[in-house]
Amino acid sequence: MLFHLQLKVLLQHKIPEATISVTLGCSIKTVQLWNKRFQNGDSIVDKPRSGRPTIIPMDVTMRLISLYCQRDPLPGFSRWTIRLMQIYVQNNPDFLHYKISCTTIYRLLKSHSLKPYQNKYFLQISDPNFFEKMEKILRVYASNYPYLFCFDECTGLQALERVAPRLPSKGNRPEYLEPEYIRHGTVSLLSVLQVSTGDVFSECIPDHKSTTVIQSLEKHILQFDKSKDLHYICDNYSSHSTNEFCLKIAELCEVELPTLKSLEERKQWLELPAKRIVFHFLPTHGSWLNLIEIWFGILQQKALKDESFNSKAELEKRILDFTETWDKYFKHPFKFTYTGDGLHEKVISRFITWIEMESSQLSEKFLCKQIKLMINLAKRYWSKTPKSIWRYLKSILEDKITFIKCLIKTDEKSLNLITELNIILNSNLKVA
Repeated sequence: MLFHLQLKVLLQHKIPEATISVTLGCSIKTVQLWNKRFQNGDSIVDKPRSGRPTIIPMDVTMRLISLYCQRDPLPGFSRWTIRLMQIYVQNNPDFLHYKISCTTIYRLLKSHSLKPYQNKYFLQISDPNFFEKMEKILRVYASNYPYLFCFDECTGLQALERVAPRLPSKGNRPEYLEPEYIRHGTVSLLSVLQVSTGDVFSECIPDHKSTTVIQSLEKHILQFDKSKDLHYICDNYSSHSTNEFCLKIAELCEVELPTLKSLEERKQWLELPAKRIVFHFLPTHGSWLNLIEIWFGILQQKALKDESFNSKAELEKRILDFTETWDKYFKHPFKFTYTGDGLHEKVISRFITWIEMESSQLSEKFLCKQIKLMINLAKRYWSKTPKSIWRYLKSILEDKITFIKCLIKTDEKSLNLITELNIILNSNLKVA
């Protein structure tokens, strides 16, 4: 309708038909047709088109769509395909009382807005203190440290040799790739991204033990003058916080390493801002907060995807060549702009859905982590989520308390968590 309205306005202002055709991206015959209609006083609404009306009854369409959207529809089958659906309907005529083709099934599904058969991955937050840790990382990015780096290991990069050369594209024919391959082992990579410039340091490493990681990271650290303060964002992999890792960082910072008995003590010491080299640890399941993951994706798409490598050495050379080319021609500053808006509500809504479903996949351990996360959100981030969501969470916990207690069984500490969450919800909702 917007197109017709624009067309009418342009014609009223006596704009040439050829100009209107170019401006609106339509043929001049279309402009002439609508000009005649407007002169005859017709509406801007298009007239009904000719053609055969639909002959598939609505109840047939609804039954088909409802069956296709089911998960585990038949014993041993987790989901449908269009071809399998067509065979099933053909062999069970009493279901639809209607013969239907694969093309028709595809068309009906495409025209329908409900598509639960589509799926995508997500990484559920399970760390009860996730949001406090996330905010620390966001503050680090916002600080704009000139020497802020993101590092991580990328393991298991496969050196795959295609058994036949690719056939290049020609005319309207696409490029052909051979799917069969020979394995030549895997390569591990450690990369460090400088956020302010986009420079990347990469080294192929034999493993990701602590000694290997610190030896590679030391090479990066020694590139910079001792007067520079260096900040590193990394994940919680155990190799990043061993005692030998801390010893090497203390040596590079020229400070004495105190006695650190536990993993948490070592991580706290590595995070201390009093020394020259500071580490900032991501929350669990927070790898998406690390900008090096974006660069790993660029490496995969631009250098490794669908390629053939005759050996691990050839794969390593490709990675290092790509890194050098990136630093020379394509590097650019990276900026982290995500603020976490909407994530609090999304986490609560997912938890509500799981409880509503009474999913048998919910384990006691996972459920307790989620309840601790809900307690933390209710205590510290109440205003980040609409009150209607909190009210709904409260009602769901009351309705499904039998299911929750069945999962928790007789664990007194876990039962106390449910009680604590209910008390906080009741108190906050009364104040609201």
